[in-house]
Amino acid sequence: MPTSRSMKRFLLFLLLVALGLLAISRWNQHRRTPETFTPAPATTLKPSDFPVLAAMDQETTRLVHAVIPSVVSITTARKISIPPVIDPFELLLGRRRRVQPQETIKNSLGSGVIVSKEGHILTNHHVVANVDEIVVQLNDGREFPARIIGVDDVTDIAVIKIEATGVKPLPLGDSDGVSVGQHVFAIGNPFGLQESVTRGIISATGRVTDENRVEYFQTEAVINPGNSGGPLVNIRGEIIGINTAIGNYSGSGTWQGVGFAIPSNTVRHALEGIIKTGRVLHGYLGISIEPVTPELARQFGLAEPSGALVQSLTPGSPAEKGGLKPGDIIIGFNGKTIQGTRDLVSRIKTATVGSKVEIKIIREGKVLTIPVVIEEVPAGLKIGPLPQQQQPTPPQAPAPQPSANPLAGVTVSSIPREMLGNYPENVQGVLVTEISPQSPASLALQPGDVIEQINGEPVPTPEALQRLASSIGPGKNVVLSIARGKVRLFVVVRAGK
Repeated sequence: MPTSRSMKRFLLFLLLVALGLLAISRWNQHRRTPETFTPAPATTLKPSDFPVLAAMDQETTRLVHAVIPSVVSITTARKISIPPVIDPFELLLGRRRRVQPQETIKNSLGSGVIVSKEGHILTNHHVVANVDEIVVQLNDGREFPARIIGVDDVTDIAVIKIEATGVKPLPLGDSDGVSVGQHVFAIGNPFGLQESVTRGIISATGRVTDENRVEYFQTEAVINPGNSGGPLVNIRGEIIGINTAIGNYSGSGTWQGVGFAIPSNTVRHALEGIIKTGRVLHGYLGISIEPVTPELARQFGLAEPSGALVQSLTPGSPAEKGGLKPGDIIIGFNGKTIQGTRDLVSRIKTATVGSKVEIKIIREGKVLTIPVVIEEVPAGLKIGPLPQQQQPTPPQAPAPQPSANPLAGVTVSSIPREMLGNYPENVQGVLVTEISPQSPASLALQPGDVIEQINGEPVPTPEALQRLASSIGPGKNVVLSIARGKVRLFVVVRAGK
């Protein structure tokens, strides 16, 4: 019989053998044959092989390095109160402790661009609105408190200022010369990532996304939260826009390939007003306008549907004083061609208050130029959206039947006194009370419309309408000036065949 000592030695031997085998197994598992790896040889391509791309790289880098020192990041702070939390058990027991609301600080980020050697900075109004503190960080890392010089909530522009030396201002370009397809760069502080640069093109001009009649550039250059207030620059390093909004059509709050910037000429108007007077004076003409449709263009003898058709004038307005009339088609403003209603509104708003402008019109087939002195928007008059041309609802009745007279089947009366408040204050015309479904006018008029003019001739009474309607030749279309509710507009009534 083996002794206990021998048994212990034998068991120890077996344990050592097992550990040795385990170690060998683990070592074999981790041992592997090295992979064969042959790195790519050094490139044989040289920048001189792609001179255009190489030049673009160099020029883009130079441009960005020249512009970035003018772009700043803006951090704002606002105190907000947190209402106290009420313990429901205290309410049940009829006891309630008086707890003071607590305050916390809410920080927000934005961007801006230096536009003067004195430290004036352009940004968005919504970046600095209702805040208690504004801190600006320059490209070199220096930080300065900023104060608000002035704001314009209509165009969403604000001017702030820092007391700093050695700043580099960036010039404003001419946004009237910007074209779709032009290369642009958006620079700012998205998500707090300073000095971010994105490149794209101008996707569209004349975009309107709010109720202030403000036109924007649309760009595909990436604009994210924090880019607001930063510059959109052209290849000359000029500011052609101030980035202001994300086209957030998906509701995600992030860039979706559509961004908007306020054109530099609109920005310049706001900047100059704020610097000179501390506020922005918006121009006022005192007209109601509507687009020139293809049908209206044919009736007025125009080669193409462009310009803005004057619906009405505000009594005592600059337009009335200057001699404009309803039915005039405005095709030029101070030497600039007017493509449509929004183009004209933008020109009027940014015109210098007190200046005399030359308005080019078409009146009764003749091209005239009328001088008008621009005034400030009257106090209390809100710059709202352009009135929408109210189109009549197509009748559900049978289609109109042929008729020699386009106004056949239209019944009118004088406007009852109690209904005058439904129309513009100076409305003068006849009330449409009934329209035969077979009348050609049923496609353009509706009961409740007030016909004020027929082909430019006033219609003060039902008898006047009958007289003017009977003078319309067979197969002739007519242009009616009507009031539909508070909105005036022109409609074309096509003659029956």
